[in-house]
Amino acid sequence: MSPEQEHFTELVKQAEALAERIKSLRSLVDSHRTQHFGTLHPLQTRLSGYQRDMVLWLDLRVKSKSLTTKQQRLLRRMICNMALEFAMDGDVEMRVLHDAYSDETLAEIQQAQAAEAQAYFEEMMGQSLGEDKPFETVDDVLHARFEKIRKQAEAREKAKESKKNKRGKTANQQHSEQLLDDADSALRTIYRQLASALHPDREADPDTRAFKTQLMSTANTAYKRRDLLALLQLQYQANLTDAKIASSLAHEKIASLTALLTERMRIMHRELRDIELQASSEFVLAPSTIIHEASLKHHLKTLERKLQDEITAIKQNMTSIQTDAGLKRWLKEQDEPL
Repeated sequence: MSPEQEHFTELVKQAEALAERIKSLRSLVDSHRTQHFGTLHPLQTRLSGYQRDMVLWLDLRVKSKSLTTKQQRLLRRMICNMALEFAMDGDVEMRVLHDAYSDETLAEIQQAQAAEAQAYFEEMMGQSLGEDKPFETVDDVLHARFEKIRKQAEAREKAKESKKNKRGKTANQQHSEQLLDDADSALRTIYRQLASALHPDREADPDTRAFKTQLMSTANTAYKRRDLLALLQLQYQANLTDAKIASSLAHEKIASLTALLTERMRIMHRELRDIELQASSEFVLAPSTIIHEASLKHHLKTLERKLQDEITAIKQNMTSIQTDAGLKRWLKEQDEPL
């Protein structure tokens, strides 16, 4: 093979290794998601149930004559703060409790947060988000912001395309278009080789016909996506020889295939990074965490212990506040500076 073909072959090996890394990481994240949810969800449900029960119990004790005015005021603030999270999640009973003890209703708090978020984004963007009436929640503000950004991006693309159409093509643009045409031609050649080798109607054996039907379907999808790596991997699965692959590449412009595969690898690197970012967000990992099986298991154990400790603590608190003395002691602890 020529040096260009050898470079391309090495690039294929790197792309295959990257594809395997993506596949392995995706499988690991999917598997851990099941374990993560199965381990933590029951604990979170138990903790949430205890926290809700405690809010209701404190509501019953807030008018106790044994409490001083200061203690009642502190208890009202505690109920308000504890009910807020439940109210934000749509718990109607907790919303009523929160609004009863708060100077501001939940709706007023959400509108104030939305107004603050709107002012921040409008100052940052240098323009109005364009709403005639106040936003009700921060989510509404974020939606309006993303919609504004999307429309601006569309306008920029249209202006860019219009400007490009008014002027002649540069040498770089002509070269890029030629590479694209060459790549399309090469993809067609490889695809046609596969279509010829994989045509299921030529097989008498049912198992072989079913196997080739599956491969042909994969080839069709890969060709539509312009996924050169997938088509090359299918050549191996179809038992096309290395010599035949090298021969097909020899008759095409290798530079265009190299550019196409390089672009595919860039997309794959981004895909890998997206999987890592999504896993870090979903499992609440530290930004510096390297995602592998051991690190995920260790992090899950840490979260599990934390939830179990919180459950133990709130059960002890609920026991202690059953008496007036215990309730006063608990209130004093909450009022102490950290």
